Amino acid sequence: MARITMTLTVSYSWWVMPYLSAVDLFSQFTGLEPDYDRVVATALRGLKIKAVDEL
Repeated sequence: MARITMTLTVSYSWWVMPYLSAVDLFSQFTGLEPDYDRVVATALRGLKIKAVDEL
């Protein structure tokens, strides 16, 4: 069986970390749980994943 090596590079937009921090801050202030599905969907828009095959 052949071995394949793959390198994944994950980068994120500048606004992803401040967005997650703001969601956490407002969640703590209000005492409510955030809508995690919506938070994940928004954060995923800022992620970029690049896969490179190395044979």
